[in-house]
Amino acid sequence: MNVSVNIWAILVSGILHWVIGALWYSPILFAKPWTRLMAIDFSSGEHQPSPLLYLGGLVVGLVLAGGFAVILDLTGVGTVPAALLVGVIAWLAFTAAPAFANAIFGGSLPLWAINTAYPLVSVIFMSVILVSWR
Repeated sequence: MNVSVNIWAILVSGILHWVIGALWYSPILFAKPWTRLMAIDFSSGEHQPSPLLYLGGLVVGLVLAGGFAVILDLTGVGTVPAALLVGVIAWLAFTAAPAFANAIFGGSLPLWAINTAYPLVSVIFMSVILVSWR
């Protein structure tokens, strides 16, 4: 089995995932409802995120982009609409559904929506980048 992926497309997609996450959980978008739902008060200084968390987010983005690139290559997906379909199906099966199970058994549906929509948006962008830049 031969896998052919573009490392630059993976790097750009992984970094973009990280940037989307930074915006997603910033005051520009969902920081206020997310911190309220998570019961976190950053203003107290007690819950200041470590820089390692941000590095971890970047690694997660690179792993997600690399894995998605391999899936697209192995399935022979070569168009943006097909990549979007594969990405949304993967998101539904491996992100949204398991997280939804946690939300309905004691979690929060609004928190589920915030946390699972972020990878969906990332996968949409990754679909375009990974298929267009081969």
